[in-house]
Amino acid sequence: MTYGNKKVLVTGATGLIGKELAKPLTEAGFDIYAITIDENNPDNGIHWIKGNLFDEAFIENTMRAIQPDYLLNMAWATTGDYLYSDINYKFLNAGISLIRHFKNNGGKRAVYAGTCFEYKFKETPLKENDELETEKTVYTFTKNKLREIAEFYCKQNDISFGYGRIFYVYGKNENKTRLTGMLIDKLSKNETAIIKTGQLLKDYMYSKDIAAAFVKFLDCAVEGTVNICTGKQISVGDFGKTIAKKMNKTHLLEILAEETTQPQLIVGDNSRLKNEVGYEIKYNIESAISEVI
Repeated sequence: MTYGNKKVLVTGATGLIGKELAKPLTEAGFDIYAITIDENNPDNGIHWIKGNLFDEAFIENTMRAIQPDYLLNMAWATTGDYLYSDINYKFLNAGISLIRHFKNNGGKRAVYAGTCFEYKFKETPLKENDELETEKTVYTFTKNKLREIAEFYCKQNDISFGYGRIFYVYGKNENKTRLTGMLIDKLSKNETAIIKTGQLLKDYMYSKDIAAAFVKFLDCAVEGTVNICTGKQISVGDFGKTIAKKMNKTHLLEILAEETTQPQLIVGDNSRLKNEVGYEIKYNIESAISEVI
């Protein structure tokens, strides 16, 4: 379903996933406006709006000026001590503020980004109606709380709402504290790269596929939670081997199987993404890693 205009306001457009949104949004016919605190932003067809997401007056004025029919909220902190940081509450408040001013200016369709860590993990693929366990961290608690509030608010105000739960992400120029960024950084310097829990099985999805999946989700009428994942599992060790092999540095990769409290398996069921949203994964790990490197 397409509404009166295809103006979309995007948050988090400079993040690992967000920076891949411009191409699929443009191809889908969206007129893109994005909030940023950065000084220098790419000339990629996005109308950049300089301002702070945590500034209520700025959000109000921006919504009034643009009056978008679509809202894509991807912004959140995912580096440093983000799991327990008070900044999570700021993003919770900002997400509520966004949806309120979106409604006040005629907004019709909103999609927010969530995380697979909201689920109670189990030994089979996670489905959207599975049990949640959101009080593990401040991050998971505030993410899910925002979903509950925004979803209820949208139902009360006749706004179409979708929530995409992201699983494991990898992409270009990834932070060196994250697995892919660390491996590429160390191997490119001819340093030994150690994976401590290579036995764990995870659902890794390329940032370009995640961005394109969110655009497809935004541009359809599907509501509620949708897993943004591949539905396929790969061991952390094999994922690392793929990177090392592409860089001809397998001799520098050390894979351990240390004991851990982490779940053995974290993989999503992507039936809703495929069958209802209609998104087909474009990259396999081999082709994606080649691009990333």
